[in-house]
Amino acid sequence: MEKENFDFENVKCEHLFDTDPIETNGVTYTKGCQVATNLAGFHCPVTPNSCKFCLKYDNPKGDNPATRGLVRLRQHELKIEALPEKEKEKIFGLEKRIGVGVGTELSKLIPKQLEHNGCGCRDYAKKMNKWGVAGCEAKKSSIVDHLVAKSQNDALLGWVPKFATRRVVKKLLDTAIQRVKKQKENSKFKWCTVVTAAPRPDCTLQRCVDSLFIAGFEPVIFAEPGSAQIESCETFTNHERKGVWHNWLQSCKYALNNTDANVIMTVQDDSLFHPDSRTFAESILWPDEETGFVSLYTPKHYSLRPGFKTARKSTGVNRVYTRSMWGACALIWPREVLQQAVDHEFTQRWLGARTRSNSIKIRKKRKENPHLIQNSDTAIGGIMNRMKRKMFFVDPSPVEHIAVHSVIGHGGNKGRRNCMRCAQWSESLFDQVPVDFKPVDIKI
Repeated sequence: MEKENFDFENVKCEHLFDTDPIETNGVTYTKGCQVATNLAGFHCPVTPNSCKFCLKYDNPKGDNPATRGLVRLRQHELKIEALPEKEKEKIFGLEKRIGVGVGTELSKLIPKQLEHNGCGCRDYAKKMNKWGVAGCEAKKSSIVDHLVAKSQNDALLGWVPKFATRRVVKKLLDTAIQRVKKQKENSKFKWCTVVTAAPRPDCTLQRCVDSLFIAGFEPVIFAEPGSAQIESCETFTNHERKGVWHNWLQSCKYALNNTDANVIMTVQDDSLFHPDSRTFAESILWPDEETGFVSLYTPKHYSLRPGFKTARKSTGVNRVYTRSMWGACALIWPREVLQQAVDHEFTQRWLGARTRSNSIKIRKKRKENPHLIQNSDTAIGGIMNRMKRKMFFVDPSPVEHIAVHSVIGHGGNKGRRNCMRCAQWSESLFDQVPVDFKPVDIKI
């Protein structure tokens, strides 16, 4: 499916106004929305895609879900921008600002490149992190050329004689690559992170992916037709709609059949990750030898004691007992368990949650049109119970559910569709989530 060429030239709206360029999350905004700005009480920048969805609503150019989405997006960004510098530094330390990987390790070896404002080195380091070890090795010559060229204008390698600059840069790059390789070799966890994505009026995929990179994950996207495109990620775009259930299954099978990962995380595209998510997760895998999965997202009602409306559970890594699981936003699986879940007979015959009337016609329609099959979280809970596997949820929740609109009509991220105790980005997860167990090996 060809990507539609939609830009501001396609937008005819009297509420669109020019603005000074604003850069946030890697996106540069040059236009603002007066409707969203009036609703919020502060300036709200806008993208062509947001305008596209706004114009499709029954009340275009007015107070609708698209303009409300712009307000919530800007609220989140301003909340971070308003933090004191010391708090920002806690949140956006080197790894947290540009992610982990070759670019970060090289930045540690050449600290001056991060001290020079406006040189673009930080952005280049981010790119290197996203390329990964294999990408940086393939692009080694161009990376060396780039850094040597930068040293001509900036005090990047001021301590190195000019005739030796190329040799030193190559050595530093090799050292950075080896450091990352060693980090991976020393870890007993081999990760594969797969993200399922679908078109949304308030696109959250870029923020989700950015937060994954910052936390140290390398996501692979499985996108429904019309989804936003993220250049930095390997993406498999479906030619035809697969729907919630079969797109999730497709992502799982990819991880199992194309990688040797022993830890697989399945992610929905409206998830925002705390920067410590990966390092904390590796410290708790696995809570029990019969673990089914560990969820980094905890919906509101899983923070409450069973049978109580307001009494809260203790914080920590809590086991949840449920027949119908909620919130499959960020599930971490032992490879062997996920393989068994994908192969399970319940998985093969899942046609979505039953309707109140248990309509045979609806089930027949879903069988003939697999893209209509939804309720993947309900299915996952049912499979875990049949496999007698335990479900664990981290509370406070390292992941926030940030979508204002559900792609399957389940409402937004209010009430039970978000965390009650969302982890604070200004604090380490290790300080927020008590752990009273020693991780064990999985029993298969």
